[in-house]
Amino acid sequence: MTTATSSRPPVPPTGARPRTSAVPATTRTLDPFRVLRRHLLLILSSIVTGVVLGFVAFVLFYFLLPLYSAVVVFEIRGALDEGFDPIVGDIERQDVLTRLATTEMYLLLSRPVLEAAVKKPDVQNTTWYIANFAGDLNVGELDEAVDDLEDDLRARLVAGSNLFTLKWSNGNALDVPEVLGAVADAYIAKRKADDRVAYNVNLEVFQSQLGTFTRNLDDLGQEIEAYIREKGITDIDHSRSSQLAMAQEGLTGQIAGSQSSLSFAENRYLQLAAKLEGTVSPTEEDRRRAEMDALVRPHEAAMLGTKTVLYGLREQYRDPDHPMILRGEARLRATEAEYENKIKEIMTDNLQAELKQYGAQIESLRSVLDGLEEKHEQNDGLLRTLSADMSHYREMEYQRELLLGRRDDTLMAINEIKLVQLRDDARRVRIAQNAQLPREKSFPKIELVVPLTTLLVVGSVIGLIFLREITDQRVKSAADIEVLPSGRVLGVIPELAEDPCKSAAAELVVRECPNSVLAESYRQVSALIAKAMDQSGHRTLLLVGGLPDAGTTTAATNLAAAAAAAGRKVVIVDGNFRRPRLAEVMGVSGDDPGLGDLLAGEASLDEVIRTTEHGIDVVTAGRPANRAFERLNNGAFDSVMAELRTRYDLVLVDAPPAVVAGDALVLANKLDAAVLIVRANQEQRGLVARLINQLMDASCEQLGVILNRPRGTAGGYFKKNFAAMAGYSSTSSAT
Repeated sequence: MTTATSSRPPVPPTGARPRTSAVPATTRTLDPFRVLRRHLLLILSSIVTGVVLGFVAFVLFYFLLPLYSAVVVFEIRGALDEGFDPIVGDIERQDVLTRLATTEMYLLLSRPVLEAAVKKPDVQNTTWYIANFAGDLNVGELDEAVDDLEDDLRARLVAGSNLFTLKWSNGNALDVPEVLGAVADAYIAKRKADDRVAYNVNLEVFQSQLGTFTRNLDDLGQEIEAYIREKGITDIDHSRSSQLAMAQEGLTGQIAGSQSSLSFAENRYLQLAAKLEGTVSPTEEDRRRAEMDALVRPHEAAMLGTKTVLYGLREQYRDPDHPMILRGEARLRATEAEYENKIKEIMTDNLQAELKQYGAQIESLRSVLDGLEEKHEQNDGLLRTLSADMSHYREMEYQRELLLGRRDDTLMAINEIKLVQLRDDARRVRIAQNAQLPREKSFPKIELVVPLTTLLVVGSVIGLIFLREITDQRVKSAADIEVLPSGRVLGVIPELAEDPCKSAAAELVVRECPNSVLAESYRQVSALIAKAMDQSGHRTLLLVGGLPDAGTTTAATNLAAAAAAAGRKVVIVDGNFRRPRLAEVMGVSGDDPGLGDLLAGEASLDEVIRTTEHGIDVVTAGRPANRAFERLNNGAFDSVMAELRTRYDLVLVDAPPAVVAGDALVLANKLDAAVLIVRANQEQRGLVARLINQLMDASCEQLGVILNRPRGTAGGYFKKNFAAMAGYSSTSSAT
């Protein structure tokens, strides 16, 4: 045996996993389909039991507690618009019908109606009343009977119609129509009494209004007569008002015309004044008027003669600078200047004359406008006074017409109330169908009792199943592990009995039954472990469980067989000094030297390594005398692991359960990696979370969890996967 300075190579950073010092709370997600599949036989049994109990309950109810039922049908009718309407109108809005029916059903089941029904002799002679409330009639017995009816009577609106029903059930068929008929009659009698009271109250109100309207009409008539005499209002007042209004319109038009003329004259006056002041230039029209004046003619003729002479001089001398031509041009300019001055003088005279004319016109228009406005104001005052008198008179006439209309309407309403009170079809509710004698039992019904009993039994069983699942904290499936912090599931190893290949034993199933589902499951887990260990450069692997019988030895032997089949050199070391099983499983002697002897210095490494018939090397726990688990925590064990790393590709160490032995955590700090083996339906989720946390706090890399032997996996996708594995393996073998 060689020694090593280090127990194992350091874990590369890529293999590190987060560590926590406390186990956080976990939330478990239930798969209802998986739960139901797991208890399928129990559920089927509850269905059969429910059906049997349903038939038993039906027979018991049929002979011991039968019920007979009947209904009274009521119809809600529309109100009469008028007392002379031949037929009653319909209720078109469904919400109105529902509100009316709800109100009527409340009144139907009201205590006064039920008390009136119970007091009827026919009801007190029924078997129902005699059996339950026999004796002299008193308040206590009456209240008890009414209470019983309040509990049992059911009123319901018939959908899509204007009908509602009253239903009652009792063990005596003869009592049912009797009691229902009494309740219906009491309800109709109460409705009639209420209608009579309402009619009488309304009649009194309208008659009181009629008296008030009559008195008001008399007072108003007297007031109108006095007003006519006071104001002297006659029929011609309307014509006089019309004439004044027409005259006022004429004056308004004249005022508007005068104002327009005045505005024009004032604007013209201002324009002329501006031209005279020189702020505005005269127009072409002003110049043409000046040019047409007789005083301009001599100046125009002189200017034309000067132009003629100048033209002759230019023809005679031809030289523009000739003195004669220059004197002719000077005379022409002087003549033209005189002409222009005369034009300006005449234009000024014309503008001054026109300005004076418009000034006089403005004075005249203002005088006329003042007179029109004064007359208009006088007529307006007369018209307002006359209009006010006529308006007040018309208002009083209008009030009289209103009072006459209201008096007539009140008289008509009084007649309508009296007529409606006489018509039987004016009532809002009538009995459409009386209660009939029931011919068969309404309860029990086999089509209801059996299914309901079955549903109750099955529901109770399923409820208990889920209650147990919710309160049960044991690990049952991979989902229970995946919800845990760092709960990575490497694989699920099914129960041996659920393997379609029917393997004989689980310990060496990879070697002895390679086509089985268990063998394939171990191979898949082995592949995941090998990949993780190769990535991190690990060679030593600890297999540890929480509680005894987790299956670590079986997992070690099968993982070793899978790794050996993949071409790896593998050795299994039995690190369980308390209850070693590796020697028994692998078929070697447990009394031969093993790990305990090696650590005690009584054997060498070569002496303790045994090669089994399966081609897998094993190191057993050794002789009982040397199985001191304290030696696992010394340098000798580190040296053994260092030597085994140099000889083998994979070193598997089978550790004792972590809960009952502290050796597992000691070994976890000396090996490269660890895998937790969890036995389904045995270990609590909190325990598994704590073990994962402890392994992550150790020096080794916690690779994940193998779930061993879960029950109920044969009902869902696991069953399909197992069947596919088995079928594919058998097909491969055949080919």
